[in-house]
Amino acid sequence: MGAKKSLTLGAMFHVTPLGDEDETQTYQRFTDLAVSLENLGYEEAWVTEHHFNAYSLTPVPTLLMSHFLANTRRLKLGAAAVLVGFHNPINVAEQLATLSALAPGRVLCGFAKGGPFESQNAVFKAEQSESRERMNEAVPAMLDFLKGETVTHSGHFYQWDNVDLTPKGGFSHREAFIASADDSSLTMAARQDVGLMAAQFWDLERIERNAGVYRQANPKSARPDLMAARGLFMDDDPEQARRFAWQHIESFRAQKAQLWGKGQGPMAKLSPDELLQRMLVGTPQDIVGQVLALHRAGVTRLALNPLTSSPEQRLKQFEWFMLAVWQQVQAALNADLSADLSADLSARHST
Repeated sequence: MGAKKSLTLGAMFHVTPLGDEDETQTYQRFTDLAVSLENLGYEEAWVTEHHFNAYSLTPVPTLLMSHFLANTRRLKLGAAAVLVGFHNPINVAEQLATLSALAPGRVLCGFAKGGPFESQNAVFKAEQSESRERMNEAVPAMLDFLKGETVTHSGHFYQWDNVDLTPKGGFSHREAFIASADDSSLTMAARQDVGLMAAQFWDLERIERNAGVYRQANPKSARPDLMAARGLFMDDDPEQARRFAWQHIESFRAQKAQLWGKGQGPMAKLSPDELLQRMLVGTPQDIVGQVLALHRAGVTRLALNPLTSSPEQRLKQFEWFMLAVWQQVQAALNADLSADLSADLSARHST
């Protein structure tokens, strides 16, 4: 009960076009990247949901997941995350069930309330003040559907009678995640026994705090399956790594500002040093330590987002991480596991 979990390695896809590249070329480039990541040994890739943004071509994450699943054999695909307030929960459940029937055991899905994106909320007629309550009601209802049972639901926002989901699919609560730092949503996630997601600008303290709230609310005091996205830039010169990373972060932050409208997003409130501390930036050895710190904070799934717009540099960062960082991380985690097992055996013998 409460045992530490292993660490799964994945990638975060921000599907951004380059120069005069058209949408078809952009999608093909990320399809090629998914194939390359599978061949390198990465286990999963995550797709965002963004609307009306030329820098992020991901308005329907489950559709993109279906395409990437069809072009790979083992790679798991996840949504990070479906913005629940913009969708009919029954339709989302049907999509996940269908995907799970097409690619059994390879579908993951995070759920979020949706940010205070003025233009998006207006178009989808989603009241920002209700978005969290909608998510907290919708996710348990969707999970009931996905159990394969006939479901009646009488909630504040959603109601239906005797609905039987087809296909059944087999999507499990173990493949669901909640992207939130709000106590009510963390408590809902814990009671539903689903995982958590951490944004790439959240610090270790916030991640640990969220995991603590989850454990307190979980009936078995279990640790959450916790996915964290993290920006990545490695260089043998740590200062050069910081310079290149910061250049990309500035550009990314400007793109995000278009989504937030008049309000400032959370990234705008952080200094350069604060943002870089929340990324994996430095030499390979620096990053080994940073990844291990994430695992100690409770992270069980790591989704890397190389901090570069160059496709060649992005793939190089993924390759370099696998060769220079991941092997050392795995060795350290295996050593920790052996030490924990030895300590557990000693404790049992002493009693």
